[in-house]
Parts: sequence; structure tokens; C-alpha cells
Amino acid sequence: MRGGPAAAVNVDIDSLYLYYRLHDLDEARATNAVWERGVPRFLDLFDSLGVKATFFVVASDLERWPAAREIAERLVASGHELGSHSWSHPYDLTRQHDKFVRNELKRSFDLLSDVVGRPITGFRAPGYTMTDRVLRLLAETGYRYDSSIFPCPPYYLAKLGVLASMALRGKKSQSIVGPPSVMWAKTRPYRTHGLVEMPVTVLPGLRFPFIGTSLLMMGLKGYRLIRPWLRRARVVNLEFHGIDLCDLQQDGIDPALLKQPDLRVDLDNKLALFTEVIRDLRDGWGVDTLENLAADMVA
Repeated sequence: MRGGPAAAVNVDIDSLYLYYRLHDLDEARATNAVWERGVPRFLDLFDSLGVKATFFVVASDLERWPAAREIAERLVASGHELGSHSWSHPYDLTRQHDKFVRNELKRSFDLLSDVVGRPITGFRAPGYTMTDRVLRLLAETGYRYDSSIFPCPPYYLAKLGVLASMALRGKKSQSIVGPPSVMWAKTRPYRTHGLVEMPVTVLPGLRFPFIGTSLLMMGLKGYRLIRPWLRRARVVNLEFHGIDLCDLQQDGIDPALLKQPDLRVDLDNKLALFTEVIRDLRDGWGVDTLENLAADMVA
């Protein structure tokens, strides 16, 4: 088992149509900006810093858009890992019956394995929502690790508040909340149901979120303030979303999506912030793919 500090950087490629579903908007207005603009920028950023990352892919996107398949192949050719973010990103995956879940897991596994040229190993659930039943089905399908647990009380409570507010306004998000026990789940990697669980990082002690969205909300000055807390973490699993490197103006994105804090910061400031954060991780922890990190954690 790896004894020293370690870090992974990963990107959930949630296309814009998913944010329309999240906010109960008309998804017919969605463009493919996340795949065509955001993901290539992450690829360039990681390559410039000399780090290998994990990209969690909604596999049906590769059939929806030929450009998405081409970009996914570029990620693989550059040495990055592809993991599954399910077949179609159903926010209520954990509430579906076994046949539906198996189909989501297997179709995604098969298509992404074909792109990579070998079996993929990792999974992240839509909305970080996971249950023991789905973990068992993941292991049965052939996955080796999961990275869906986000043990973050502020995030969980904020999500609950947003869903309640939407309901009061007659709006219905497709998002759901999982069991509240996730707020106090383990923060370090652990074995479960034949898998390695790689939780998304929260700040030690504080359990404050340390993901791309929270970094954008705090900015560079805010990141430098919390950096001392981050240094207490032995393992860092930093999650971004493809939208985090999209720009509202440059990419012609619908202003209705300004509900997403990821789009309220201009691209230059995003790149400056993310560059500093990832360089810190590279130099202080060493950055590897989640696949390699998960294997090392149990070796």
C-alpha cells in the first residue's frame, strides 16, 4: 500500500444538456461546448503541467456526437484514463431496478473499454449518489474502483436546500440526494464490496468541499487561505467538471446557465487558479490517475 502523500485530478464530463435537466430548463437549447471547448482546455492544461488525469465519461455522448468520440480518443492517446460516468447519467440511478442499473453500467463499460483498448476500471455515479447495492453491481460488471463518495456536509445541505427551493417554486430538478450518512463517510480510500472506494476530497477536519466548483467560488485568494488545511491531507482526489473550463461569452453558452457558479468566472482567471492548484498538487503530492492510485492503495 502506498505510504506517502498522493493525489489524483479528474474531470466529470457532464454535457450542457445535463445542466438543463438539473435546473428544469429546455435542453433543446444545449450546445456541445463542454466536449468541444472545456475538455480540450483541460487536456492542454494537464499536458502543460505534465500530469495524467482521469476523465469520467457519459458513454452515450460518444454515440451522440462524433466529435466527443474523437476527443475521447485524444485523451487516451495522451495517456489519460477514461472512467465511466454511467451510460446516460440518470440522476436517480440508485433508485432504479437492478436490470436498469446493470444496463447503465455494462453499456458504458463496454463502449469505453473499446475506446481505451482494454477494460476500464473506474466509475463515478451521477450526483455522487451511491448505495451498497450499486457498488455490488459495479463489482459484478468488472469495475475495480468507485469514486462517488463525497463526504461533505456543506455540499449535502446546500444541495438539499436548492432542491427544496426549486420545489417551492414549482420547478423539478432531476437531481436527488442520497442517504445523509454520506456526510460522515470515510475520507480516505478504503475497500468495500470488492472495490476500492476513492472518496472525493474534503478539507481535513473542516469537511469543506475541495472541488473545481468550490475553488471557483473562493478564487485564488481563497485557495491560498485554505492551502494550509489542504496540506494535512495525505491523499487528495480533486474533481473538476468539464464546464469548469468553459467560458460563457467565448463559448456562446446560454445565459440561463449562469445558475452554475462555474460560468460566473472568466476563462483567464479559471486557468490561473487551476494551474496554481494542480502545480501545488504535482509538486507536493505527485499526481497520478485514479486507476493507478486505487491499485497502489491496496497493493
